[in-house]
Amino acid sequence: MRRNTLIFISVFSLGLFCHEASGQTTLTGLVSYTLQHSRDIKKAELQRREADYIRQEAIGHGLPQVEASASYSKMMLPEVEIPATASQQIQGITDLLINESATTEQRQAINNSISGLFNQLGNLDALYTASAGVQVTQLIYSQSYWVGLKTTRKTQELYSILKTKNEEDVIAEVANGYYQAGSLMLQLQTVDKSISNLKDMFKIAELSYKNDFLKESSVNRLQVTITNLEVIRETLQNGIDIQLNYLKALAGMPGDTLLTIDANTLIDDFANQEQSFSIENVPSYQLMLKQDEIYSQQVKLSKAKYYPVLAAFGKFNYSSYNLSSEIDKMSNMNTIGLSLSVPIFSSGVNNAKLKQSQLRQAQLREDILKTSDLLAVNFNNAYLEYQTAFNMLSAQKENLALAQKVYDQTSLLYQEGMASMADLLNVNSDFLQADNSLNQQILKCKMAEIKMLKSSGTLKSLIK
Repeated sequence: MRRNTLIFISVFSLGLFCHEASGQTTLTGLVSYTLQHSRDIKKAELQRREADYIRQEAIGHGLPQVEASASYSKMMLPEVEIPATASQQIQGITDLLINESATTEQRQAINNSISGLFNQLGNLDALYTASAGVQVTQLIYSQSYWVGLKTTRKTQELYSILKTKNEEDVIAEVANGYYQAGSLMLQLQTVDKSISNLKDMFKIAELSYKNDFLKESSVNRLQVTITNLEVIRETLQNGIDIQLNYLKALAGMPGDTLLTIDANTLIDDFANQEQSFSIENVPSYQLMLKQDEIYSQQVKLSKAKYYPVLAAFGKFNYSSYNLSSEIDKMSNMNTIGLSLSVPIFSSGVNNAKLKQSQLRQAQLREDILKTSDLLAVNFNNAYLEYQTAFNMLSAQKENLALAQKVYDQTSLLYQEGMASMADLLNVNSDFLQADNSLNQQILKCKMAEIKMLKSSGTLKSLIK
């Protein structure tokens, strides 16, 4: 039941995004759905969110750090051997040291204490230690910390641009697949129409053959042409199915989703676009500029290694030492202070890292200059390609209309017995070729339009 509900919600959601009242999937709806469900877009969003947490981590290094620790240990002691005569020797020494005025009871008490101490030393086998404490550290000054914070901000911006670039790449891929499927559908419509017309002619030809008005070879030739067209139809249908399945995979749709395209809208969906080029709008160029800013921060980070680091700390510890395993008394030893780390000599390590960062940035800037030139050339070439394809489109439409007119006239003449079967098949072949040329020109024009818009960074205008 739950699975059926999820399938219904998925199909309903797809319908909201992709279908108009006609039931056909529009390019705008398909792209909108793709931007929400594409695996590549989801991955780019996860990378952007990861950059947010990288910045949070960097901020956290400059905030108070609190650590708690505790330990309990038992130190095993070696066995202490006390000679039997030790007590008598100590007692003799005691008698010499004790004041003569001491009473016999006082002397006995002192001797008992000494004897007890020797007994304890003889029984001593371990020392028990317990400690617990809290340490608080606060960074006061670190040049590396502040530079690192700015670097993480640039990284966030970099992943935002990368997501935009991924969106444009996905839009271009979906639009190309959409138009390729539409072009195949237009070819399929023409083949279907041609098959239908030739089948009508075949019925007439069979009747003429039975009445000895037509040779058998002419009928067979017509049948062969129809069969060839049916094979072409199957090939086109398979190509359409493959292309639609590919579009579903790009869009993140379930495999059993119904996806249909109104190919007829592709024929008149053209406008001679006048495009202006601004390289600052191109995501790939924006990405390189942001990388250059990050490299600048990395150079500053290498320089920050020469600056001192100052931090404050406080340690609050409690410890206990005992001859038994019981913890009875805890003494505290608290420490508050400052920690200063000053780099003096690193044998050239920091300088080498600085030079590496500077050289990487210099290499990137050369790539930026090269990319800037190439992007301008790519746009100019794409714009010229689009203009050429658009101008040829009108000629192809006129050629198809003329081929359709010739076919209709020849078909009528054939039915009146004034044209041969060969004439009919020839004009039918010319019509199919003219239609295929138009479809190819439509596809070429659409591809050139996508290429032009992408090279100028305005591809999203295609779906607005």
